[in-house]
This record gives sequence, structure tokens and C-alpha cells, in this order.
Amino acid sequence: MNKAEMLPLQVACDQLLNTIAAQWSFRHEAVSLWDAADRVLAEDIYSPFPVPRESNSAMDGYALRFSDIQQTAGNETVLQWFPLSGQSVAGHAFNGDFVAGSAIRITTGALVPAGCDTVVMQEYVEKSPDGSAIRLKTMPADGDYVRRQGEELAQGQLVLPKGTMLGPLQLGLLATLGIASCQVFRKIRVAVISTGDELQQAGLPLAQGQLYDSNRIVLHTVLTRLGCEVTDGGWVADQPEALKDRLLNLTAQHDVLISSGGVSVGDSDFTRQVLADLGSVHFWKVAIKPGKPFAFGSVQQAGKHCWFFGLPGNPVSAVTTCEQLVVPALNYLQGRAAAEKILWPARAAQPFRKTPGRLDMQRVRIQVQEHGVSVEAAGIDSSAMLTSLLQADGLVWLEQDRANVAAGENVQVQPKSPWWY
Repeated sequence: MNKAEMLPLQVACDQLLNTIAAQWSFRHEAVSLWDAADRVLAEDIYSPFPVPRESNSAMDGYALRFSDIQQTAGNETVLQWFPLSGQSVAGHAFNGDFVAGSAIRITTGALVPAGCDTVVMQEYVEKSPDGSAIRLKTMPADGDYVRRQGEELAQGQLVLPKGTMLGPLQLGLLATLGIASCQVFRKIRVAVISTGDELQQAGLPLAQGQLYDSNRIVLHTVLTRLGCEVTDGGWVADQPEALKDRLLNLTAQHDVLISSGGVSVGDSDFTRQVLADLGSVHFWKVAIKPGKPFAFGSVQQAGKHCWFFGLPGNPVSAVTTCEQLVVPALNYLQGRAAAEKILWPARAAQPFRKTPGRLDMQRVRIQVQEHGVSVEAAGIDSSAMLTSLLQADGLVWLEQDRANVAAGENVQVQPKSPWWY
């Protein structure tokens, strides 16, 4: 396959999401609010009552009727006394009849008695020696410090739309409405495997020519942070039958299978052919660097689709393709709204080498300066070095048709996503 046959990144993303959307059926379940953190709403939530349910005080002070305040022509308050005729405390409302020209002692959150429409802060009144009356020190505004019924939410108002991610504030709002459980999209089940005879599990001794597998733990952690139910599918040898058996077993039990390694064109790269034998390869190879060998396909068993993402074996390539292609798919499968990629305009603080043909995403350090954002290389640009990602603040996007970049040229930079930290 030549460069002209590679899919541009945006084309690959669109084709991937459109393919999934045409065949995916969302499933949801009811969960307690205590179990709903970081889940995605599968229903619209409407307010069952006005919020506040009844008018209440925003301050400790005194409730009165604004029209009872006597004013001079200059809008100054006449020094008049308001006898106290009761109190309203949070949780214990005033239950008498309000007397015109009087005031009610009131605390924050307490119901404003019928007949009152204004609260005067306690700091702005003078009390009589026996504490039976108050006199205003300053003129309040009509309706001061009253939280009106329905001021925050009207009864029947849409509060949280379907697709909302439930964080602490959203859950607090649901609790405010007396909602104890809600419908959320079901977590998707994802299995992760690594392929390659050169790999060894961390903690075991290395034979000559082997290296430790890092991709599985990186992917497992990211997927967990994205809210997936993740299964470690283990390591698979570079043997077509072994890979076929593992894929059949895992695709029968999961919604998504992600592999790393074995999707290039080497003599031991069997993933693409095995996937084609078991199901469908929707596309293979994306015009990006790092990460060109990327496979997207599916396996169907008993009427159920399991989506397959074949990532490259080099750690930086695996991280990059997961970030750009897999994460948007996983968000969609879990009902999350699509997030626009964040790209900042920046200036190259140094030259960058670039060959036309692929979108090149090089690791960079980002500096915010008085004249704007500038970027410089974050060390050795090797797809085998995880340290280059740890040292980077983001990825500079050098467009597919672009050649070498001179210092001072305009570029775009994507800040590093939080789930990689």
C-alpha cells in the first residue's frame, strides 16, 4: 500500500465513527447516585418541582414588607421602629399571621413568611433595648436577600440533558432534586492484548533479544480512566492460530478488543490477516506519524459486534493512535458527547524536520510567552521512547503536505491529554 492509499487522520476518524454508529445499539441501566460518578446520563432529567420550592432567606436578618417602610422625599428611611412578631428558622417556619408594619426574625435558608417580601441583614438594623423591635440603619432594596420560588429552576425545566457526564456537581444537583437513581449508559467491556515474541511480562527475567511489555498497562490505565470495564487479555505469541483462538474467545465476551503489535507488514505480523479471516477489516494504515500501521475492524458472533482496534507495537505509536482514533470511539460507545480536539496556534522556536505525506505529530515542550505560544522539541523523537512523552507538554501537528518547518513559522500544537499523566 503506497502513501496515496493511506487514510488522512480526519477521514479515518469519520469513517470509524460512522461505521460504529451504523451498527451499535446503546444499552443503559439504573444506578444509585452513589455509583454514578463519571457515568453518562442515558435520559433527560427535568426538575420535578421549582427550586427553591418556596421563597427563603439568603441572609440572617429580618423579614418585612417593603411597602411598610416610610421614606422621605429624598428616598431616605424615616427612623421608624418595627416590632418583632415572631421568627422563621431554617427547618422551622413562622406559622403565625404576619402583622403589617412588623418584622420577623429570620435565619439563612428559612422560609420567608407570607406577607413579607424583603430581608434586611442583621448588620443593618438597630435593636431596641429590650430586643422587641428593630430600626433600619439603611434603606434596603425591594426584594433584598430573598431567594424567590423557582428562581433557580422552574418545575418541568430541563436540568441535565442525555449524554451529560456525571461529576460531583451534577450528582449534587440530582440529589437537590430528590433523585436517588438515574439511567446511565452501560460501561463497555474492553479487552487488551499484546502480541510479539519479543515481549516479556514485567517482573520476569528477560531472555536475549526480549523487552518488557509496557503497552498493556498503559492502555489498561487509560481505558479504566475513560470508564470502561477492562480485561487484561494477556500476551499472544506470533502464531496465527494462537492469535485466532485468543481473538475468538475475547471478542465473544467483550464489546471492544484492542491489541498492540503485529499490524505492520513484517513476516511475523499476522493481526490483519487473522482479523480478515474472522470478521472485517474496515481500514488499515493511517497517514500519521507516529502510528501509520493501525487496523480498525470488527468480529461478529451470534449477531453481536466486537469492535477491533489494532495499534502499533512501538509505545509512542500505540499511545498516539489510541489518543487520536480509539478514545473518540470509546467515548461514542459510552454515550459521551464528542470532544473537539484542542489545537493552539503556536510558533516554532526551532526548525522541525518533516517529509510530506503524513500528518507528523512530534513531541514538544510548550512555552507561553508575552508574544504567544512557542514550541520546541522535547528530546529524541523516537516512537520507542515513552520518556519522550513524559518530557513533552503536547504534540505539534505538522500537516500532511507540509515539508521542513523553519524557526519562526506558524504551527499548531495539541496539549497532552490529562489521562496520560
